[in-house]
Amino acid sequence: MCFAWPENIGYLLLLMPLALILSYGFMRLRQTREAVVGHLVADGMMRGMPMRVVVVKKVLLFCAIALLLFAMAGPRFCSGGHPVLRKGADIVFMLDVSRSMRARDVLPDRLGQAKQDVSRISRAVVGGRRALLLFAASPLVQCPLTTDQEAFDALLGMASPDLIEEQGTSFRAAFELASHLLEPQSERSMASGKGEKIVVLLSDGEDHTGEEQQAVQQLKEAGIHLFVIGVGMRKPVVIPEGEAGDGVKHDESGKVVMTSFRAETLQMLARDAKGFYFRSRADQTIYGEISDRINRIAAASRWVMEPGEREPLYRYFLAAGLVLLLVETFTGAGVRRLL
Repeated sequence: MCFAWPENIGYLLLLMPLALILSYGFMRLRQTREAVVGHLVADGMMRGMPMRVVVVKKVLLFCAIALLLFAMAGPRFCSGGHPVLRKGADIVFMLDVSRSMRARDVLPDRLGQAKQDVSRISRAVVGGRRALLLFAASPLVQCPLTTDQEAFDALLGMASPDLIEEQGTSFRAAFELASHLLEPQSERSMASGKGEKIVVLLSDGEDHTGEEQQAVQQLKEAGIHLFVIGVGMRKPVVIPEGEAGDGVKHDESGKVVMTSFRAETLQMLARDAKGFYFRSRADQTIYGEISDRINRIAAASRWVMEPGEREPLYRYFLAAGLVLLLVETFTGAGVRRLL
């Protein structure tokens, strides 16, 4: 047996306090009845259900809740397993679209340079699927995983800071969303033959939260390869504003806001994830080296075990739980009417 939603198995721990509550209720009822007339004549002299009926009702209630909680984990019948050749790669391009990416220390600007790198890498990688995730203070899925290169390029061309209202830069939320794109919750309990999982981050390195370490560690534990590409120059430059980019960003006090490329942050991310770091330069193409590395990772075929046929069973557990709840409701109803 395997599970469609193994993350819900933890809810079965609620059965322990439930058993204590039901047992305590039964003991309190029994003590109250015996305190009045004694246990030998309690059922005969006191109106209400016999104690054996109370026991049956509590057992039915406990079993019904246990079945419903078990059904939440999505039990399935898995007929053994079979080897699957894992080959190819799914790639999520994480593109920083914060306002600082409008800086023109590289041409046409940091965002334009990053877009060119994404398009070239995507076209040079053989096979697999691509997704585009934009992020600033919050992430946005611009393009889900797809094999349609033309659609991917079209959505890449629309990438802009205007698409995300909440500005700033937060790597953590973007990494978490990228992880969910590559490995949905429903697939985390089984091997997958869809290929290797890769995240390509393109940014100028400005992070306003400093909370990216935990998310990077999760990527590493999930076996997701990380490629980090830094875009920009170290010398501070202004941040253009306005539709034509002829304005300059000011802070609340009226001072001109400056931005500079921060390689240290990006290098640390790549190092912690056991990934690769590259610096994007106009005079030095990097897409060839990156795409070659990704192609080698994708070509490294390996056999993994994948469950065989899967027949959903949660419906039966759900139905059994509801039936027991119904039986518990009507158990003892006739006794009440006779008393």
